[in-house]
Amino acid sequence: MNNEGNAIYLYCLAREESIPVIGELARQGLSGVDERYPVSSLERDGLVAVIGETTLVEFHEGNLRSLDWLAPRAWRHEQVVEAVMRVSPVLPVKFGTIFESRTNLADFLSRHAETISCGLDALRGKTEWTVKGYLDEDMARLRISEETPEISSRLAQLPVTPGARYLAQKKIDALIAAELDSWSGQAKRAIHEALADAAAKTAELNFSPRSEGTEPLVFNLGFLVPDDGMRNFCLKLDGQRRLYGEHGLRLELHGPWPPHHFCTSLTHPA
Repeated sequence: MNNEGNAIYLYCLAREESIPVIGELARQGLSGVDERYPVSSLERDGLVAVIGETTLVEFHEGNLRSLDWLAPRAWRHEQVVEAVMRVSPVLPVKFGTIFESRTNLADFLSRHAETISCGLDALRGKTEWTVKGYLDEDMARLRISEETPEISSRLAQLPVTPGARYLAQKKIDALIAAELDSWSGQAKRAIHEALADAAAKTAELNFSPRSEGTEPLVFNLGFLVPDDGMRNFCLKLDGQRRLYGEHGLRLELHGPWPPHHFCTSLTHPA
């Protein structure tokens, strides 16, 4: 702990060019995770830790499970990282990464200096983008029903009697669902491969498949894209949109984000 009994909250790691921006954030009064303390920095041998003070008591299990407490602080954490990202490569760290003191953090920077430096160099001039795939299931089912011979044939020969027709339709629905699942997987792989050519790295990201009142999300892909290659990436994405749009698959591009899914993993003592 420092002299006031506070701990040091870490937002991200960056290069020296971030220091003026960090100072400007403090002058502008940008709130950090702990609104009582300004955003500041700790520099060691060309590496910059973007930090603020906090108290450990704030980060008890009850608060960390409370969305009302967690959401605004996580948002402020991300705002700080995104501001620094505009002028320097960054290695973002998880929300709630805390060191006992500046000395403890400085020791951590010294121990991992080479890894951090290489990680920042690898990320310079690159940002993370996500491509989300949303499926209009009604449109997709219609296309599958029309283009799959077995399904279109069964639909044309549905029994007349209600009971038999119901059972036959249930079997057809199962065939459509299986075909739709297979097609979605193939589309994701093809889109991933097409866009990977314009990215430095790629990742398949976690997602919640369905939200009420919206088209289901069927995949979530992450891409680390060079800034000077963004135009090429967008051209390739537009091509995939034209190719799959008529099948009911809508592609959304989101970003730029700090490279959470493409940065060096570091650990520090509890």
